[in-house]
Amino acid sequence: MLQRCSARLALAMVSLLFSSPLGAQVATLRVGTNSPASAESVLFSIARDAGVLKQSQLDVEVIFIAGGTLSMQALIGKSLDFLCTGGTPYIVAYLEGAQTKMIGGVNNKLPYGFVSLPNIKTPAQLKGKRIGISRFGSTDDFAVKLALSQFGLNPKTDVSITQVGSAATRLTALQAGSIDAAVLTLGLVQIGQRSGLNLLLDFIEKDIEYQQVAIIARDDLLKSRADLVRRFMKGYLDSVRFYKTQKEIAIRETMKRLRTSDRAIAEFDYVQRVRSLPDDGKPSIKGMQLALDDIAKDNPKAKSLTVQQLIDLSFLP
Repeated sequence: MLQRCSARLALAMVSLLFSSPLGAQVATLRVGTNSPASAESVLFSIARDAGVLKQSQLDVEVIFIAGGTLSMQALIGKSLDFLCTGGTPYIVAYLEGAQTKMIGGVNNKLPYGFVSLPNIKTPAQLKGKRIGISRFGSTDDFAVKLALSQFGLNPKTDVSITQVGSAATRLTALQAGSIDAAVLTLGLVQIGQRSGLNLLLDFIEKDIEYQQVAIIARDDLLKSRADLVRRFMKGYLDSVRFYKTQKEIAIRETMKRLRTSDRAIAEFDYVQRVRSLPDDGKPSIKGMQLALDDIAKDNPKAKSLTVQQLIDLSFLP
């Protein structure tokens, strides 16, 4: 009871601290995410409820779209104002002519686990098996190929990679036996393990720097509404600070989004995401280069592209 009262008091104090001036114009922005339980989904939600975003006169609506490829299409089609997605789908879209820039970093490491059915206990047993991803060209598609390279397996000949959907959908497909393996976000990995799935690779343990999630914006918005973009990035950094300092509030929101009553699962997910969430809002140059080098293996146009061409950090406070 005391803990709940303290949390309410913290929310009220932050709301007063960050409330916008009387009569200020609040801009409503649509921000896409590839996971309803992502770090950005949680941090924007709790920051909005606490009044943090009002400091920048913002109201952020987070919209879930499974897969980086589809969400990039939504951004380009102006159904979204900003998009939080992976370096891989962003680069692929850029090479296809998308006039966009990466303006901030959200998750600079791979917060994934590669999991398999209970009867698959070693990587060698993956041969001939079905591996689920959201979409071809997505971040989890890259993670699957990276895991298979760690296992010494060829993604084109040794396994069958199939498009299934979001991380939650892939977990359901695994539990139903529709696929044999998949990469999942860390909170879902723990849920899967408790239902008997095997963890074959923990990407966090490998400490692989990769642009798993970044903030992407269209060039036309960057040019025509630079003031709004700067306000959004300030609001984003304020939300990051709130997320990192209000652990209990963030964990409760994570539990709700993971649809679990197990606090330990949500806390594990939160702790790992905090490790990958940059305080300064900058993306990983090394992580973007890793994604670019991987794409260049199959797309010759990527070989002449530089990371500097993909990123514009001038909107960060």
